[in-house]
Amino acid sequence: MCRVRQEEDLSFDIYVSDFRKLVPLAHKTSVVPHIIERHGLPFVYRECAKKWSFYLGFVMFLFLLDFLSSFVWKIDFYGQHKYTKETLTREIAQLQVHRGMFRRDLDCDALEKSLRQLHPDISWVSAQEDGSVLKISIKEGKEKTPKKSDALPYHLTAKFDGVVESIAVNRGTAAVKKGDRVKKGDVLIRGIVPITDDGGNLVENQTVAAAGEVVLRVNEKLTGEIPVKYMKKRATGHIVKTYQIQGGKYIFFAKNPFKQLDNSSKYDIITKVCYDNTWYPLNWKIYIQSKSYLGYRLEQAAYTQEELKAEGNRRYHRWVDERLQAGMEILSKKASMKKKNEDSWVLSAEISFLCRDMDERAVSEQESESKKTEGDKNGESGENS
Repeated sequence: MCRVRQEEDLSFDIYVSDFRKLVPLAHKTSVVPHIIERHGLPFVYRECAKKWSFYLGFVMFLFLLDFLSSFVWKIDFYGQHKYTKETLTREIAQLQVHRGMFRRDLDCDALEKSLRQLHPDISWVSAQEDGSVLKISIKEGKEKTPKKSDALPYHLTAKFDGVVESIAVNRGTAAVKKGDRVKKGDVLIRGIVPITDDGGNLVENQTVAAAGEVVLRVNEKLTGEIPVKYMKKRATGHIVKTYQIQGGKYIFFAKNPFKQLDNSSKYDIITKVCYDNTWYPLNWKIYIQSKSYLGYRLEQAAYTQEELKAEGNRRYHRWVDERLQAGMEILSKKASMKKKNEDSWVLSAEISFLCRDMDERAVSEQESESKKTEGDKNGESGENS
């Protein structure tokens, strides 16, 4: 009997139906076939069935990703200067446009039209979707300053005592010239324009709303008394905290029942917003705010030399900052402190600045009538002559 000896391995691809036909041949030849790899959809399905939780989670992830991409999750604004992002967000929320809304409900053309109707000074609005982000670009037009009516004539007067550095008249007549020293309330540009005939005779004085630019050099002297003794806050250590919790339209208040406010005491109130957000897509407003009441009492205290200097420096810089915020151009400044008596010190400051602001003073009926009378008299004298 001849036996077939296996000298080397033989590998090949075969269908499952053909593999079953090898059973009689393998039995006759005493060959044991081994399956090295399995390929095909049935075997893939069997492997997936063993790891069904992993593949089910992957399919759910794809479904969730597709579902969440159908919402608007972010709204960005570009180009606005006058209107804040918070203001525009509240306004478009009233138009049913907010984070968490379905993208199919978003009408960009209607949103653009509504924003232009709400704000006529906005010259151009563009709203477009970029995935789940709504991008709103805004171009604001130049703000139109209302023109002052000539029916209400007025003079322009000085806000401070000073020296005229320069003057330029756009409407009206100049009442001062460069180098003149003026006092607060003096007329710088008159709201009266003389009308003359060809011969130079005064015919009429027309009242107008004066306009122009006058630069005053102001040398302002300021003094202030700083008492040595003052009332100082001393913390008592009594702290009471309260919480305000808002969920949608419902508001709740929480407080420690063992700590009560003493109406006879004084408190510093510190308010802190712990959480302020909207849960989408349910559009639930969640707001949590805490208030801390810090008790204190007033005690009489006295400034040290260093504290007096710090208090004087604070008041001096406050004077300077007030003029800078008013648009003044600071030229020079200096300050000094002197002891007045045992109970107080005196802070003296001298600030030199340029002032371009002027006050308005209405042209009175007497002024307008007197000017008209002068014109009538001059006209009559011209006719008599």
